[in-house]
Amino acid sequence: MSSALARALWCYTHTKSIERAFVQLLPDALSISGSRFGFLAEVTYGTSGAPYFLSHAVVDVYKPDFGPEDIVSGLQFHNLDTLNGAVMTSGRPVLANEPDRDPRRGGLPPGHAPLESYLGLPFLVPDGACDGEHALVGGAALANRPGGYCEADITLLQPLCDVAALMIAAHREISTQLT
Repeated sequence: MSSALARALWCYTHTKSIERAFVQLLPDALSISGSRFGFLAEVTYGTSGAPYFLSHAVVDVYKPDFGPEDIVSGLQFHNLDTLNGAVMTSGRPVLANEPDRDPRRGGLPPGHAPLESYLGLPFLVPDGACDGEHALVGGAALANRPGGYCEADITLLQPLCDVAALMIAAHREISTQLT
């Protein structure tokens, strides 16, 4: 995990591109977690103020015979009544090893690969008030690990969540300084 995070940080510090860093990191996250597909995304807010995930790296599950190298970016996940939405509304990990039976499920768009297991992880940064509270800045969704996911996977992937959150915070700070 540490070498994957180091490569992503190197990519970000040298390119200042959160998208390029996340595209670099996603295949490693899939491999480490044993997941078939997933995404790394930033929380953004629409004109109504509702949050949504803007993917910076997502496996293109609409391609036949897709693999971890089939990464695109820019997909938006607006529906809060889904497993992805549960990550945004709770700010907590979401584990669903029987997603078809999970009350938080929201269905899949036509052509989407089947969802057999799911792990959603929040990217949190301190809110700046030094009171121990955190702000949600992004998240990861990982899917279809054979045998499903467990609490140990959340612990294993926590460094990824911490580093990705800090990259998003840095990216936002740089973007603010440029405007």
